Amino acid sequence: MIGFILDSSVALGAFFEDEQDDYSMSVWRSMDSTHAFVPPLWHLEMGNILSRALKAGRITPAALDDSWERLQAVGLQMLPTSADARHWALRAAEWGLSAYDACYLDLARQQRLPLATKDKPLAAAARRAGVPIYLESAP
Repeated sequence: MIGFILDSSVALGAFFEDEQDDYSMSVWRSMDSTHAFVPPLWHLEMGNILSRALKAGRITPAALDDSWERLQAVGLQMLPTSADARHWALRAAEWGLSAYDACYLDLARQQRLPLATKDKPLAAAARRAGVPIYLESAP
């Protein structure tokens, strides 16, 4: 399998101007030539973040629609996870992460794919687990 696991922190760097950075934009541009994979929880996590941004007036309803259209356009591919909540709780405790972040790391480990993330604790745990950070050398 060729591609990477996409954490929501990188997608946010592409959607919100105040969070845009070179890394997020490099990852986003790379989706033209490689596959971005996400766990099932990714869509719920993004939905939660975007709905909170809408409620806070950080984005408009039109920007929310635009965000979902951009996500559909890049062709994210969902990879199923077979673990249950107990598994995620154990991995989270083991790695010092939230259960959500443990899901991203575990999926990257299982699929032997690099992880695209801006989350510093998640990136550190990934390195400890031998999971490379996608485009880590990018500006």
